[in-house]
Amino acid sequence: MRMRSLGYYTVAIVVITLLALLSGCKDPAKDKEIHFKKAMVYIEQAKDKEAIIELRNAIQIDPKFAEARYQLGLLYLENGNPRQAFGELQRAATLDPDNLDAKVKTAEFYLLGRQKEEARTSLEDVLAKDPNNKDGLALLANLELIDGNADLALESIDKALAIAPDEDRLYSIKGRILAVKKEYDGAESAFTKALEINNQKQGNYVTLVSFYMSQQQFDKAQKVLGDMAAAFPESPQPYLQMASLSLRQNDIDGAEQKLLKAMEIAPDNAGLKVSVADFFSKRGKKQEAEDLYKEAIEISETPENIKAKLADFYFEQRQFEQAKQIMEEVLSTNPKNGGAKLVQAKFYINDGKPKEALDIASALVSDYPKWGEVFFVKAIAHSNLKQTDLAKNALLEAIEKNPGHAKAHSMLALLLLQEGNFDEAKKEAAIALKIDSKNFQAAMLLAKGVLFSKEFENAEKMFSELDAKVPNNPEILGNLGLAYLGLKQPDKAKEAFEKIMAVQPGNAKAFTFLLKLSQEKGQDKDALIAMTRKQIDKAPDSAGLQILFANLMLSSNQPEKALEAYKTAQELDPQNPRPYAMSALILTKQGKTEQAIAEYKDLLAKQPDTIGAYMGLGAIYEQTGKTELAMEAYKNALQRNPNFAPAANNLAWMIAESADPDLGEALRLAMIAKQELPDNAHIIDTLGWVHYKRGSYSLARNEFAQAVEVDKNNPILRYHLALALFGEEKKDEAIEQMEQVVASQQSFSEKETANVLLREWKQEHLE
Repeated sequence: MRMRSLGYYTVAIVVITLLALLSGCKDPAKDKEIHFKKAMVYIEQAKDKEAIIELRNAIQIDPKFAEARYQLGLLYLENGNPRQAFGELQRAATLDPDNLDAKVKTAEFYLLGRQKEEARTSLEDVLAKDPNNKDGLALLANLELIDGNADLALESIDKALAIAPDEDRLYSIKGRILAVKKEYDGAESAFTKALEINNQKQGNYVTLVSFYMSQQQFDKAQKVLGDMAAAFPESPQPYLQMASLSLRQNDIDGAEQKLLKAMEIAPDNAGLKVSVADFFSKRGKKQEAEDLYKEAIEISETPENIKAKLADFYFEQRQFEQAKQIMEEVLSTNPKNGGAKLVQAKFYINDGKPKEALDIASALVSDYPKWGEVFFVKAIAHSNLKQTDLAKNALLEAIEKNPGHAKAHSMLALLLLQEGNFDEAKKEAAIALKIDSKNFQAAMLLAKGVLFSKEFENAEKMFSELDAKVPNNPEILGNLGLAYLGLKQPDKAKEAFEKIMAVQPGNAKAFTFLLKLSQEKGQDKDALIAMTRKQIDKAPDSAGLQILFANLMLSSNQPEKALEAYKTAQELDPQNPRPYAMSALILTKQGKTEQAIAEYKDLLAKQPDTIGAYMGLGAIYEQTGKTELAMEAYKNALQRNPNFAPAANNLAWMIAESADPDLGEALRLAMIAKQELPDNAHIIDTLGWVHYKRGSYSLARNEFAQAVEVDKNNPILRYHLALALFGEEKKDEAIEQMEQVVASQQSFSEKETANVLLREWKQEHLE
């Protein structure tokens, strides 16, 4: 037991001090006792800082002074220094094996640090010397419960209660054990007994309320909280618990009222103001949140962390000027402030500097290993650097640290959706939406996951609901149109795509579907050309429409007009690989390859960083079989822009098709291309082909399925999908896809191979 009745020490200290002065020499044994006794007086007077100094002085004289170390450990524990407390208590227990309290507290530290074996060894030593040590028995009960031994835990706590039947904390432990054993009536009785024994401990109320909430007995929880508020009229804690209960019941207004009441009771509590500000921020009450952050700063003794929070709040509101000003103010005072450094990392991401952001986030992870937001920012930086696997790992860490991080769940859903893992993507999006019902991205991702899983009826309902909430959104309407196509409702699909064109006249993707729907209704090529010309008049700067027009011209045997349209598309959108490839193909067929090469080289002589010229050269060399020159051209393009999707895509394909392919490099390039242009069917197909060449048939099938979804009438994409399905041993599905390939009226180089494979697969199937 720690000593507190120490008034008699005061006289003793005076006497000992006078004797030491009269003697004129120092006695270390007496000196250490003087320091120790002074410390005991200071402890009695609640002067912990002075007591700590005296105890340190005593230990400096005699490092093996066990009682001084024990008392110092207790002081550290009371003053919130657990690491130092553990060191002193552990040393005290070693120096004085009979100090069982030091051993129990050391065991408790071991248990908190998940060092269960060390905790058990210490407790066995305690109970061997004193089988009736109630503190040791109580801790052993906790240890057995953690190890899943509920019966042994109950046995230990009952022994402790037999020794100390009026100790409330023991009943709280018993209640937890019985709850784990699903003996809920007994658990309730134990928690209630703890409260009856000591109704002046707020923790006993909170424990019983938590139990009732876990049982969804909200009326009982509310009654206990009412009793708690009456018992502690000057404490905000009951109202904070009431707010939590209101949120559990989805009563947002009720939660707000309770939080305001808590602030009314404790108006000078800066931490409480910050918590309520966070609540307001999450619920869109931005002005109220901002005001509370500022009030908290005014009354806080250490306002830097709250200022950093306000800077982050401003950043999330896109009030970048205010955010930067406060961030810099905090960093000028404390360059290592974690909150301000995190805002700095967010600024780097916003400014297109993911490497710098990653450096800061990685350092913060070391300093704040349990801070979920740091891992989330790290994930964004990895994602922007095209490091998808590292981004996913960081998101999983963020979610582990903060399961309620809606944005982390949402971003993970996006990455899973991009890699074709639709089921897991739906799960993560649903979690994000449950946490934050206003998370538009999560709602979109969930609906897309349903759509890509071919659950067309559910997808139509979900996108229709989103359209009602956010009308005329092209992304929603586009996916709604796809859902209608899946449901075989072309008229409704057409209506959805036409709405997109009314909002975005240059949306080539939506117009492509309109062209296909018109063609399926019997419109001839001239009508489709006229339809496209009319749309280009509405959006002359749309590269996508120019490409569609060029494709129509080419299929109508008008290559010069096609070349003209492709050239316009190149000027409007130099990132798109298709106009380069098609122009090269036309020029090659016309026998004008050298002329085209000379023109590109002339352009590069004037403007050596013109990526479009390298792409043009690469396409021509590729079409004429000059593989090495083509690959060199694409590499030159990537030297200028490492994330240039067309070059990465084409180079990935060529590497995969080479004699001794570096499929790892091909995969890296293909993933870069898809990250940049995730909706391009040819780029999706390239990534699928690299997976196929690597023997990763399931991953390949996911990519090819996406590509077919984007461009259903392209037989090459469906041919690749059939190959991947066959590789997965899904032979019936493979045959079904290959039959559609063979039935296609379009000619392509692999068509004869497709016929041969189909015959072989069917024969093998019969055998």
